[in-house]
Amino acid sequence: MSELITAGRKRVPRALDSRSFPGVGPVAIAALVFLYLPMLVTTIYAFNSGDQALVWEGFSTHWFGYVLTNHTMIDTAVTSVQLAAAATLTAVVMALAFALAVDGLRRRGSALANALMAAPLVIPEVVLAVATLAFIRMIGLQPGFLSLYLAHTTFCIPFALMPIRSRLDGIGREVFEAGADLGATAVPMLWRITLPLLVPGLVSGALLSFVISMDDFIISSFLSSAGSTTLPVYLYGLIRRGPTPAINVVALLLLALAVVVTSFTYLAPKKKRSES
Repeated sequence: MSELITAGRKRVPRALDSRSFPGVGPVAIAALVFLYLPMLVTTIYAFNSGDQALVWEGFSTHWFGYVLTNHTMIDTAVTSVQLAAAATLTAVVMALAFALAVDGLRRRGSALANALMAAPLVIPEVVLAVATLAFIRMIGLQPGFLSLYLAHTTFCIPFALMPIRSRLDGIGREVFEAGADLGATAVPMLWRITLPLLVPGLVSGALLSFVISMDDFIISSFLSSAGSTTLPVYLYGLIRRGPTPAINVVALLLLALAVVVTSFTYLAPKKKRSES
């Protein structure tokens, strides 16, 4: 215990004390500034009254009204939400089925199956986009909402699978063995034991998939068509024609949505535990 020192309320090993590495603190601060300063600038310039995105001409909420009444922008936002919701729901169901199936194949190639499923996480997205477009063409589909739905579902599955697998591994097989000893068959065990215990992983996987789908640009730009343009693709078109504060307003609204969702998912489990 002599190797431990007190840092605030927590005791950390001396070897991990940041004071032993003088450059760590400034680098960490620089990383935080680099990460959050652009968001602060975007938030401030969302209230710019001028026509240029980064030329301040005075405070105004004019561009909020413009964004909220721009039918094209609203339509692309609705398309993105519908696409993300549909892809997330399908991806979570397929990831759950895959996780349960692989969990029963622990000794028969589960590692290979997991590696194949996780491979899209490290494959360059442009490669996935080209391959997906070629496959979509090969099966006779055209770029549009259905093609986007299939593509988004495909690349969302690994993201949904990660928290589900992590949660499933953390449950412990003794829980299922106890259920089997009490006479539970496969279906009741799935509905009454497995799914309730997997809820945190399912929620995390769904949120991660939804955000990834909403944020995707490369694959969406390959598969979008008239009437199925997603919000990131539309915003990129606006930026190429000359950015306006409307871009900052959309970014601010998406950031606010992310903060609300993240806060809810972080605080809701704590409130539930405190009530129990």
